[in-house]
Amino acid sequence: MPVSRSLLLATPVALAAAALFTPVRWIAAAPDPTPTAAATPAGVEVEVKCVDDSTLKLKLLDDKLELVTKYGFLQVSTADVRRIEFANRCPADVGEKIAAAVSKLGNPDFATRERATADLKGYRERAYPFLLKALKNDDPEVSRRADEAAKFIQSRVPAALLEPRENDVVHTDDSKFTGKLTAQSVKVVTSMFGEQTLKLADLRSLRSASGAAAEELQNAAPAPATMASYQQQFGKELTFTLTGYVPTNGQQASVWGSDVYTIDSNLSAAAVHAGVARPGEAAVVRVRVVQSPPQYVASFRNGVSSNAYGNYPAGAYEFVRK
Repeated sequence: MPVSRSLLLATPVALAAAALFTPVRWIAAAPDPTPTAAATPAGVEVEVKCVDDSTLKLKLLDDKLELVTKYGFLQVSTADVRRIEFANRCPADVGEKIAAAVSKLGNPDFATRERATADLKGYRERAYPFLLKALKNDDPEVSRRADEAAKFIQSRVPAALLEPRENDVVHTDDSKFTGKLTAQSVKVVTSMFGEQTLKLADLRSLRSASGAAAEELQNAAPAPATMASYQQQFGKELTFTLTGYVPTNGQQASVWGSDVYTIDSNLSAAAVHAGVARPGEAAVVRVRVVQSPPQYVASFRNGVSSNAYGNYPAGAYEFVRK
């Protein structure tokens, strides 16, 4: 057999053998570059008031809250909670600092006594129970400084917040439960900071979004036709209930400006123009009295026309967006 023919016959056999014994390399599929959006945690929308007077709007992630009452343990679904008034809770480390400051009110060093008095004023209602006890101290300097700090706190903290609150009070639509929440903190999520933990010791109260709206509606006064009675009361904020203006027979209410309106502009029409109320529907609006701009701008919005005007010394108003 010619050598060339034997090579031709051998080549297919060698290739076949190589195919049988060469290991297979599996190529993994390239990962999908499209990022997977993180699921937004469910939760109950609430508004919390903190002991430093700040207010936070967030979502409460806990499904239930456990309350110890004189009748035993009670679990309340957070979806049913409309309002919580938290008991006074002073963290152990803060209590130790307050006690240390009280002990320095009679220190021989004047500067030390001054710093202790200033520190106690800074602790506000948390220091108040300690100061009431210090009022009875036999040392006249201690009792005098305790009285000074207590009166300072009384002048800056509402009296209701200075009353002893040993129990948490949980309100639902049809019930009120009094006891002590077993949790030391709650899990929440905010749009800016994601999931967080809030200590109950840092909270004064909590309202659900629906509870806040109902309370605001209940407490709001009927809106006046205009804000003329509040002229030049710059910075004043008021909450009103009103019905959005509905034009009749093609006639428009008297409105001057856009976003900022003259103090005598029709309030319900301006609310529709600004987009905080709808025609014919009841709404709760918050209004702030401000100084007049140099010029009021005319525009047509949401079916309401507003007029242009120059400076109006009596003042103006704007709607506070929620």
